[in-house]
Amino acid sequence: MMAVQEQRTSNTLEQYIAAVRSVWGDGKDPQLPFKVKTLMEKLFASTRPDDPWMAELIREGKPSRELWRDPDYGFIQMGHVHKQGHGNTPHDHGPCWVVYGAYVTEITKYKRTDDGSQQGIARLEKDRLDRLTAGVVVPYLRGDIHSTNAVQGPGVVFRFLSYDLDKIDRSRYSLESGKIIPVPAR
Repeated sequence: MMAVQEQRTSNTLEQYIAAVRSVWGDGKDPQLPFKVKTLMEKLFASTRPDDPWMAELIREGKPSRELWRDPDYGFIQMGHVHKQGHGNTPHDHGPCWVVYGAYVTEITKYKRTDDGSQQGIARLEKDRLDRLTAGVVVPYLRGDIHSTNAVQGPGVVFRFLSYDLDKIDRSRYSLESGKIIPVPAR
């Protein structure tokens, strides 16, 4: 008599995380944000709203949920459900990079128009507007200043962090005053 082994099939999130881990290397490849972008696009293409892990994320409706924290490489995959109008001020991710994928969120990328000579001051102007609809994924690299706005709600946002942002210094920016507001590591 032959024993039948039940094979556990992994879900699309687990497959995505395994794929990211397989390309991570030492984490210093400048192409890594773009490799993660491609993998996240595949995740979106292969995941349905009724897939159990996605359905749970949507049902819970939490503004922020950690989906995966990698014990070896330190990257974090977040899932967010934002109400229409949810947004944030312009900010950067310090020495880290991030990849956003969303179902209808706009992300404004800014460029500095000053020369950086005034301590604590940054003059910003809008550089581009990325409209993230189903399946659209955009990386924001080290030093990129950006802000998000959920133009429809609820908006599901995936935010891949190359490192734990609570452990690094970064900045927020006031468009009105031009002030740079430090966000120190916790």
